[in-house]
Amino acid sequence: MALLTRKRAILAKIESTYGQDPTPTATLDALLMSNLNVSPMEMTLAQRNNVKSYMGNNPNVLAAIYAKVSFDIEMAGSGTAGTAPAYDELLRACGMSATTLAAPSTGSATAGSATSMTLAAGASAVDGAYNGLTINLTGGGGAGQSAVIASYVGATKTATFTAPLATPAAAATAYTIPAQVVYQPVSSNLESVAFYCNVDSVKHLMLGARGTVSMKASAQGIPMWSFAFTGLYTTPSDSPIPAVTLTQYAAPLAINNQNTSGLNVSGFTGAVMSDFSIDLAAAVTFRSLPGGTESVQLTDRQPTGSITIEATPVSTGGATVAKDWWTLMKNVVLGPFSVTHGTVAGNKVKIDAPQQQLTEPSYGDKDGITMLTMKQTFVPLNGNDELTICFM
Repeated sequence: MALLTRKRAILAKIESTYGQDPTPTATLDALLMSNLNVSPMEMTLAQRNNVKSYMGNNPNVLAAIYAKVSFDIEMAGSGTAGTAPAYDELLRACGMSATTLAAPSTGSATAGSATSMTLAAGASAVDGAYNGLTINLTGGGGAGQSAVIASYVGATKTATFTAPLATPAAAATAYTIPAQVVYQPVSSNLESVAFYCNVDSVKHLMLGARGTVSMKASAQGIPMWSFAFTGLYTTPSDSPIPAVTLTQYAAPLAINNQNTSGLNVSGFTGAVMSDFSIDLAAAVTFRSLPGGTESVQLTDRQPTGSITIEATPVSTGGATVAKDWWTLMKNVVLGPFSVTHGTVAGNKVKIDAPQQQLTEPSYGDKDGITMLTMKQTFVPLNGNDELTICFM
């Protein structure tokens, strides 16, 4: 019986114990994805170079065997603020932690500045409770601005921001920390995920998988996450393709002027953007050493990105929008990056970086307008905070 290419499905679920099957289900753990590529048997071969009296190959020795899978998923929220997106476990298996604020936290500050706020008495007493979360200033000094909380001290209720506010907060500044789920990189206690990959009636089980993720967005297009995982090999088996449930995936929005806002490129908020991309660039390694156990390890990450905006004059000199990108790059001036995609609570995705270095500028064209493309390197501020992905 022929296996139909169109009939494929993937289930994914976080492992509670590394390398042990958590038994994902078709109703809760199915992936709505595209560009699926299953490599069910990746091999590392040890060469045998025996000398013989005739020409020809020597059989090789199998040194390592593992599996890979990659696919794209549309960037969208869950549809409900404070609820993780349907691909939550994939982000976590790429070396990220998830922090959930299920209900908004509101109040009035008792003190404030450009770099921090002392939250209301009813705020959490737990250190780090709001780390990585976005706070909106809704009234009083600094109203209308948003910031990402870099650190939080529960005893004093002090929230310190990743980047200074343009207008300082003050005592009695009203604020809300919306219901949201935030993902940030971690360097320990890394999670893993199990995959059931059905190619029609053939099931490939991949355990202990870890991976990396990138994102690409272009004007008038759908922003996409691209995931790539490496996992432990298991022998395939015959199994009927599951009848999956995919209603947990919210519909995406196209990148455009109406849906995409809040662009901040190293403190410049007047940029007109056509494209941007981000790559977590996690280093994924399969290990099979004597005395140990087979595993997939994340050993480093070096997040990068690229952004294309309309080129600007160097100085105002009559221009309403100007920025000296050249001096900024030459002097290695680090600055924040932020962009929000989506307009309705539950389907907003906000990406922030406290420190980016811009490099390698190049000119291009779009619709007869000169465009400037710059590469981005995202640098940690306090550690494990170089990128924040917030669903709110």
